[in-house]
Amino acid sequence: MGLVGGKAAGAWITRQAVRRGLLGSSRLWFAAFVAQGAVKLARRALGPRQPTTVLEERLEPGAGIEVRHLNRDRG
Repeated sequence: MGLVGGKAAGAWITRQAVRRGLLGSSRLWFAAFVAQGAVKLARRALGPRQPTTVLEERLEPGAGIEVRHLNRDRG
């Protein structure tokens, strides 16, 4: 499954900005790279996004689930 909706366009712009602006010599694409980074930092600073559903499954009678959380620093 590919990227959904506007995310595909954003990923393309990011790739072009890195390739042509950061690694190349285009000032316009470098400005796009800097703007994209600023937007990403602003979103992170504004707080967490709405939680997203990671997994959804139907349980049969008698089936069970186990929910575990691993600390990021422990791997």
